This record gives sequence, C-alpha cells and structure tokens, in this order.
Amino acid sequence: MLTLYEHPFALYCQKVLVALNEQGVAYDVLEEQRDFERAELAELWPPASIPVLRDGDQIIGETSIIIEHVAGAQLVPSLEARKWDRLCDQYISDAVQAIVFDTIEERFDQRAVAHARGRLDMVYGMLETQLSQYEFLAGDTFTIADCAAAPGLFYALAIHPWSEGTHPQLTRYYRALAHRPSFANVIADARPYRHLFPLPWPPDFDRYH
Repeated sequence: MLTLYEHPFALYCQKVLVALNEQGVAYDVLEEQRDFERAELAELWPPASIPVLRDGDQIIGETSIIIEHVAGAQLVPSLEARKWDRLCDQYISDAVQAIVFDTIEERFDQRAVAHARGRLDMVYGMLETQLSQYEFLAGDTFTIADCAAAPGLFYALAIHPWSEGTHPQLTRYYRALAHRPSFANVIADARPYRHLFPLPWPPDFDRYH
C-alpha cells in the first residue's frame, strides 16, 4: 500500500494527488499537522519537504520522481512531457510561491514580487502558444505536465490572473482541467483550507469550476 505524506492545500502535494487520482491507485494519506509534524517526517526524508511517498520500504521525495514511480510511461511518456513539467514547476508554481511567501514572511520585496509576476506573464504566453496546437501541454494526452500545470494555475489565477481576451487557449485549457475529475476532486478537498491563504480570493475566483 502506498502512503502519501501531504497537506491538501499545498500546491506541490496537489500535483501528486492529481497524478494518483488519474492512475486510480489506492493510497493512504497522512496529513501534516493532523497526522505528523515536519520533525517526524525528517526522520524518513531529511529535507522534510512534502509530499513524500512511502511504498513499502522505499521513501520517495520530489513530485516528478513520485509521479514517475507511480505512473511510469503512462504519465511521463516523452521528453516533451518532462520539459513542460519542469517549466510549470519553475515558472508557475515557484513564481506563485515567491509571491505568497513574500506576504507570509512580510518581506514586502517589490522587486522580487515584480520578477515573479513577470515570470508568470512570460509563461502564460508560452502556454498560449503551445495550447493553440495541442489539447494538453505535451500533446493530445494528459501527462505529468498537466499534473504540474493544474495546481500552479489554480493559485496563479488567484494572485496574478491571465487575460481571457489575450489567452483564450489557456482559458480553455484551465476550464477543462478544472472539470477533470482528478483535479476537481483535489480542488474540492482543499476548499476547507482556503482560509489559510494569506492573500484575498477574487470574488469570481470559482467561475471555471
């Protein structure tokens, strides 16, 4: 049996949860603060970062490695899928976290926040171009790239939304992701934790869901 150490509201945990839902595999969940603390997790996985997957005697960290362990070529079928997975992590999810952590840690570093917002604008353009050719990011099938994009775009929509007028394909794509059961269930499970978000939710935030 697989055991996932995670928190339902954590962006990178959601990436893995989408993948597990897509695969339909059985797994147990241990939730941070309810079932474990980071100090306890460090005994299994010294970085103490979440998510972490335990598969028998194996302890597996890092989202992309976890997904490849669980799904193999089904969700990681090509170099193209790997490429877009990395782009989504680095230019969407990491940028989102930079903006959020600036608020949480009260840094108020306008230059760093502007840089993160610039990265989001840049990658929105890349996504729009790619999605004008394909249904999903790495082609016409759902892959690890889409597992990475979905939660990153969810939080990006709250703090630095793209323009529907100039990004119609990105809008089409995100609407489809939001209605895909593997991601829709993750959104629903995370809803009770929205009060933890340090920035305001736009009034029309759930318009795609």
